[in-house]
Amino acid sequence: MQEQAPIHVLVVEDEAVNRDVVCQMLRHFGHLVSAVESGREALAAIQASSYDLVVMDCRMEDLDGLEATRRLRAGAAGEQGRTIPIVALTAQAFAADREACFKAGMNDFLTKPVEVDALMAAVGRWGRCRAEVRAGQRAPLADTAMAASSLSDVFDHTVLAALPMVADGSQPEYGQAVLKLYLESLPKLLASIRQAVHTADTKTAQRVAHSLKSSSAAVGAMAMAACAAHAEAQLRAGQHDMSHLPARFDMELQRLQITLGSQQQNATSESAV
Repeated sequence: MQEQAPIHVLVVEDEAVNRDVVCQMLRHFGHLVSAVESGREALAAIQASSYDLVVMDCRMEDLDGLEATRRLRAGAAGEQGRTIPIVALTAQAFAADREACFKAGMNDFLTKPVEVDALMAAVGRWGRCRAEVRAGQRAPLADTAMAASSLSDVFDHTVLAALPMVADGSQPEYGQAVLKLYLESLPKLLASIRQAVHTADTKTAQRVAHSLKSSSAAVGAMAMAACAAHAEAQLRAGQHDMSHLPARFDMELQRLQITLGSQQQNATSESAV
């Protein structure tokens, strides 16, 4: 299993055995772990301290994980709660449960009993990005096949390499040029999403999500494209609660920026060999 830089994880779980198992798994791999037993305690903890990742049980008696997440995304625990990565933890593995988690504003989904590989993969996907964004650092080089796969899930460089003018060598720099154009377009698109959410304009949100899906896929920003496609599908189906969208897109932007930095760093290192 790939070693990961230590991060600070908040585990929110009301069942003592499950809580202890998850905490011990995380500590075994060197992570700093705090734990609370309810959604209300989670809101207070996130308001008071800084965390890189939350592992949140979905069903708790006091305040369940879905409602706690909705309140976090609405700013109930300050700005950190709006964007902190939240991994859902649930015994329910149905598609409807997964959809409910994402709708509430969660970023990932794990089922009980928790498998250590799945837990650490989630930590790698979300916790590392959060820690490095806050520290102003680039992600470390991908040292394993698992890490390389994770990077390509966010950005697939082969999409630009396959463009005919790049592949045949006639315009080798075009890939980077169109990627630059895409990155420059993102702030305006994401601002349009935020404005549409603020004004409850689902028609505009759907249109912008469609544009973001198309342009992201065209350059290989696969995670952003998937996020936009999911948002577009939900809006097309009549979903009116859009409060979670800005945080989801902001997180994907952070992941994309870190991944592009890692791939550029990797390419520079290889060219120096």
